Amino acid sequence: MNDLLICNVKLLDTQTDGERLADVAVKNGRIASVCPPSCKAAGGQVINGEGLYLFPGFIDFHTHLFAHGSTFGMDADRLLSAGVTCAVDMGSAGWVNYPALYRCDLEGKRPRLFGYLNVSPIGQPGKGINEPLNDEVLDLERIKERILEYPGMITGLKVRISRPIVRELGLKPLERALEFGEALGLPVCVHTTDPPRSAGETAALLRPGDVYSHMYHGKGNTILDEQGNVQKELFKAQERGVLMEVGNGRVNFDFPVAERAVSQGLWPDIISSDATPATFHKEPAMWDLPRVMSKFLMLGMPFSRVIRAVSETPAKRLGIEKENGRIREGCRADLTLCRLKEGEIRFWDCAGNERVGNREILPVMTILNGEIVYRND
Repeated sequence: MNDLLICNVKLLDTQTDGERLADVAVKNGRIASVCPPSCKAAGGQVINGEGLYLFPGFIDFHTHLFAHGSTFGMDADRLLSAGVTCAVDMGSAGWVNYPALYRCDLEGKRPRLFGYLNVSPIGQPGKGINEPLNDEVLDLERIKERILEYPGMITGLKVRISRPIVRELGLKPLERALEFGEALGLPVCVHTTDPPRSAGETAALLRPGDVYSHMYHGKGNTILDEQGNVQKELFKAQERGVLMEVGNGRVNFDFPVAERAVSQGLWPDIISSDATPATFHKEPAMWDLPRVMSKFLMLGMPFSRVIRAVSETPAKRLGIEKENGRIREGCRADLTLCRLKEGEIRFWDCAGNERVGNREILPVMTILNGEIVYRND
């Protein structure tokens, strides 16, 4: 007897964009079977999924969860209402305060959580307090100690290179972060909004597996050159395995930049929200991860590619692709049941630019480890 049976639900093939109907059975926190409708799989609790899509639980690769140590931090459990079953705290803490982040805001929360450790010792306190990034405070050995102290939790390093943060240091903090990443065998995520040098110079430094975050920001040096073309180094970086990431947030997404970029073929590998307490279910320019995903449907990104950008790709980057990111027998039953609502939907960017789409991804139910943890009736 299964614990849960989701009947007559639509499954999306993330490689071909094809769809099929299925019954998905869950037992002991795992997907027990995926079979055609009415295959008579014995179920405990039965959910009628007619007209709905069942996706792998969404992975929000860029959030801020240090609620007890940063003004950027939100309660991770709130993400469940957005269909998010796994999330990454993207550099809210450094080696000094990561234990506080873990004990106060990661440990004991319901979603599956990971973190990128900020190379600055204090992380991102928020409220206009910029993290120090000079060589005197960067400490590879202390970072290594934290990684060993929390095995499996810290999956990368984070550095912000906005001009007000790095000042006269330029790209030096990024170069140091990459040196640390090389020494530790970890990827680096670089915040690129208002960088000190061109986007091309930044992208050229990155290695396969590194993350170019806030790719469509519109402040200062953007990914576009003076003629409005995507700088060729961005395409080269993506081709060699650098992950292009949205990190929408409040100030990190600009429609004119995004529209020029996607018209030239630069789509994101990872769609993420950059959720904070000031933006999650508050800020129209972001709102939540499904709204950002819907924004990319409006921009013309194939449905299958949108879903892949919040499931398979981030799961692989986190090293959990054998258990998460797909709907198949044996995988963790971390699932998101959604309605694809058709009708006028308005989207905004950080500059107040408005666009109108006709499809919106709306979470109906979030299932975590086989248990229903959110339901929107």
